[in-house]
Amino acid sequence: MRFNRLDRLGRPISVLGATAALGAVLMLGAQPAAADGSVRNPGGEAGVDFASYGEIFTVHDYKANGVATVGQIDIKSGGNWLAYDDVINTKGYDGPPVKVNYSIGEGTQVRYRACQYSGSAGAYDCSGWHYDKA
Repeated sequence: MRFNRLDRLGRPISVLGATAALGAVLMLGAQPAAADGSVRNPGGEAGVDFASYGEIFTVHDYKANGVATVGQIDIKSGGNWLAYDDVINTKGYDGPPVKVNYSIGEGTQVRYRACQYSGSAGAYDCSGWHYDKA
């Protein structure tokens, strides 16, 4: 937004007044902080999305290779990372992603990653951890 524009009467708009008005509008429409993110494993076969508003964790399978995908999510508590959940998507490439709606306290630090998955090997070929807040 530019503050050197003229109003309808040809007078300059006050920078202070315009800033105050914009601040009031932003405060009235304020929403909870959101830290949304996505990550894929190195080959791009597995992906996860995290939406902090509602704590929705979604696990995708992006390749028809007969291998399941898994999203791993941890929470930080007392300075330590605690294994929170592994969400396995066995629906395959043609199936819908798997979504889980968590109840994680607002502001809680979370980390998550996307991996391929097999029953015998568990999670493998994982992305790095992605860090966010609920």
